[in-house]
Amino acid sequence: MSTERDIVEFLVDNDFFKVAEYTLNSSEEPRLTEIILGILGNMTCEPVVLELLGAHEELLETILRHLSSEDSATLVQILRLLRSALWNIQNNPESKWRVNLRNSTFLREVVPFILKSSTNEELLIATTSFLRSSAEIDLPTGKTLLDELFDSSSFLPGMLESFEEVLPQDEGQYSASTLKYLEDWLELFSNLRKGHQIHQTILQEDNLTRIVEIPRRILTSFIDPWNLYPLDETKASCIHRCAEMILDFRWKGFLTADATNDIDSTVLKIIFNINTAIKDEEDSEEIMDELSKYLEGYWIEISKISTIDEIIKILKTNEKTVNDHVINLLKSKIPAEKMIGVLAGLSNE
Repeated sequence: MSTERDIVEFLVDNDFFKVAEYTLNSSEEPRLTEIILGILGNMTCEPVVLELLGAHEELLETILRHLSSEDSATLVQILRLLRSALWNIQNNPESKWRVNLRNSTFLREVVPFILKSSTNEELLIATTSFLRSSAEIDLPTGKTLLDELFDSSSFLPGMLESFEEVLPQDEGQYSASTLKYLEDWLELFSNLRKGHQIHQTILQEDNLTRIVEIPRRILTSFIDPWNLYPLDETKASCIHRCAEMILDFRWKGFLTADATNDIDSTVLKIIFNINTAIKDEEDSEEIMDELSKYLEGYWIEISKISTIDEIIKILKTNEKTVNDHVINLLKSKIPAEKMIGVLAGLSNE
């Protein structure tokens, strides 16, 4: 009911903010706290109410203080409310919400802790979604909101822990909610990679191995046309970001060709499937064309930075029909001598 405009207006007119503040300060019942926070979250679907709440400093301080709660359902409701706040900040960088979030010690300390230590899937998904949205808000200062609120270079260990908690093993087919989480995780990581300070963390201990396993798992799942289709924006985004990550690591010298042979081979299978599989009427031709174009560009770039022997190693793990298709993509894109060497090497296999 509290999502309906007339109900929201009634609650505001009858000082529900005061009721909420009193209840949150006095209640020791987690479910009552969750309900109050959920109602506030529903009310902020109305932009006017979101603006009013952002200026209500005492209530906001009380809400943010509940980030120290050990109740996962309560934390999920707070993060849901804060997602609404991000829309306000995006539309108005001088928003009171931005000031209050920036000044919150609870927010700054608790969110990274949740990523590192929580075992609650719903909470980890909500946290990742909040962080992704924060990373996509550019501020007049030149920073993103994520960088203003947190030390984003310290997020990687927690992100790896949370991924392995939400997806502890390979799945045959991803649900819609899992795909959304994967997209959020990959988009967040893509934004973090833009900062040079995270590069050192990537190369520490076994972080790089754990990171590379993520695109390996995700891309492998899309070899199967039944998982690939219908191809929507979320799936396409996940595939794009995985390939982009591997290519970036190759360019930076973080990975050798041998370390990504199987991933490159998987990308070639996906390219072939996109171009040859029977399409469903639900598939978007525009999305397929864009993804196909990007992956073909990926393959060309990988071929440019790989030796003849390295290219042959990638190709020899695939069927001839796949190889014929992807070799054709290289014509005029790599030096003729290299192409001749690849063809000669394959013929000797």
